[in-house]
Amino acid sequence: MERKGIYDVAIIGGGIMGAATAYYLARAGVSAALFEKGRIGGEQSSRNWGAVRQQERDPAEVPLMMESVRLWEGIEEELGAGLDWRQEGHLSLAYDEKSLARYSEWLAVGQEFGLDTKILTSKEVHQLLPHYEDSACRGGIYTASDGCAEPVKVAAAFAHAARVKGADVFEWCSVSAIEDHNGSVCGLITEQGRIKANAIIVTAGAWTSRILQPLGIAHPSLWIRGSVGRTSVLPIDMRKLVVSGRCAYRQRADGRVNIAVAEDGYHDLMLDSIVHGPKFLPLAMRNWRNVRFSLGKPMIRSLMGDFSDFTTHRTLDPQPDWNGLNKAARLFVKEYPSAGRITYERGWAGYIDYMPDELPVMGGIPGRPGLYVAAGFSGHGFGMGPVVGRAMADLVQGKPVGQDLGPFRPERFSAQGSGSRR
Repeated sequence: MERKGIYDVAIIGGGIMGAATAYYLARAGVSAALFEKGRIGGEQSSRNWGAVRQQERDPAEVPLMMESVRLWEGIEEELGAGLDWRQEGHLSLAYDEKSLARYSEWLAVGQEFGLDTKILTSKEVHQLLPHYEDSACRGGIYTASDGCAEPVKVAAAFAHAARVKGADVFEWCSVSAIEDHNGSVCGLITEQGRIKANAIIVTAGAWTSRILQPLGIAHPSLWIRGSVGRTSVLPIDMRKLVVSGRCAYRQRADGRVNIAVAEDGYHDLMLDSIVHGPKFLPLAMRNWRNVRFSLGKPMIRSLMGDFSDFTTHRTLDPQPDWNGLNKAARLFVKEYPSAGRITYERGWAGYIDYMPDELPVMGGIPGRPGLYVAAGFSGHGFGMGPVVGRAMADLVQGKPVGQDLGPFRPERFSAQGSGSRR
């Protein structure tokens, strides 16, 4: 393990957040090291829909996401990598008046921030999607400046660019503990040895609570399992990211289509479900139709402490929900009959780290000088990766962040914090 005697900043977790943070730190000339227990971008960051979406976000996230879109527009040139970035819009469809009313309500939020979001009639939807044939559509909400990229490429591109700028990137090197001295962080214990660092940023996604828990830091997140399937090449042209209210889909540059059940997910019950469950009751009540529960091996493993050993689970690779994906394929064909019979070439699943208020945690940990966290993005973090990486890099350097991170403060779930915003 080649390493410096001491780093300015050590980052735990090599997904898009950690890799982007390492890049922006290295670009600023900061001595940075990124530690990933498996491969870079191996979990959530490569398993999501690829959405770079401003539309329908919490108002607190919109300014951040607008700035992130600006960064995405130049990110391929910045990193010197092809990421299949396409700025061709995000469209959510409505099949009932209730959905249209919800979209109209959010339209006011978008207009407040100057977004190019608009409500579409059913006729306009069919004009935008020439192969779409579902006559039950009532309309939709569309943001032309939204886009998408290929998830499997992005974190790796940030990590490579960080290396070029001088950062050290360690794959297959888990962190077992954060070390501190008189309350201030001073380094990490990794499976390849100790390292010293003046500041530590935890960007470990679903693993964040397990890293912070030994320090007595509250991070009440739960894992939700989402599934995606990839079809063979389809004879249709539909390059926008579409959420139809029944399924979600994005056509890749090669003509294949990624399909998912739009709002369904599984919560594999674990010990954390008991510990953090009460904080999630309001969210569960609002989304009870969309989340199903599974009791099986994850509970047994969590009771045995299996998920506390970061060398046992290098990459979380849960089984996809094939029943849900087959249902999504049938719904897709209803909307695109000309696509013909849908055949999945492959399917995958990933765990999403959800927070009780569905907002991320970003900032310094009170009472722990030098310790920062960026996690809990609740299924919509991929698009925020560039701006979060830059913000965390600025924050740890003491520079103006340029964005309001107050709504995302880590202490909001502690006894001293004000609790959930919702």
